Amino acid sequence: MAGFKKPEVSSKPSGLDLLIIGVLMASFISVSGILAFLLTPLTILYRIRDFFAPFFEKYLLTFEISAILLSILFIWGIIYIIDKTKYFELKKEQFLDILGKGHVSKRRSLKGWKQILERLKSSEQNSWKLAILEADHILNEILKMSGYLGPKLEDKLDLITAAQISNIDDINKVHKIRDKIATDPAFQITKEEAEHIISVYKKAFVELNLIRE
Repeated sequence: MAGFKKPEVSSKPSGLDLLIIGVLMASFISVSGILAFLLTPLTILYRIRDFFAPFFEKYLLTFEISAILLSILFIWGIIYIIDKTKYFELKKEQFLDILGKGHVSKRRSLKGWKQILERLKSSEQNSWKLAILEADHILNEILKMSGYLGPKLEDKLDLITAAQISNIDDINKVHKIRDKIATDPAFQITKEEAEHIISVYKKAFVELNLIRE
């Protein structure tokens, strides 16, 4: 059949193809919209609520009693922590410090000094190190209260002469040891060395009228 020609297949979509694609797209958009509406977070929460509602209603009294007991436990825990940490006492002292009332900072420093002496009695090297760090911190606070400016203790010490603190040179030396303790966890120190360092701070505290001999 020499005269027979194969029908040409058009690469362009026909009107029917476009209609079918349009219907499918419209259906997809419609279904997506319905699913989006049904699966909104609020709807999901409502469905979860409806699912568990019978269970909670059945054991409602048990849940209420448990909630009350837990609330009591949490309140007791908060009160216990506040009492042990002396939270309100510390806040009161901080507030009075801001107002400049009394000698609150000095009183707090005296408490810190007693704690330092207790740490020195320990057989643990970490306790001796903490005692040195705390003594250095107290000196920094006392100098700041006395009007010496500077972000760090060494800045304040640069402003002090032997006429103000007689052992200022020793203070500078032990402060450098303090820096080694603070920056190097492997730094070793003996109890005798710790006691000597604390005695240097003690002399400064006596001259600053923080403690007595």
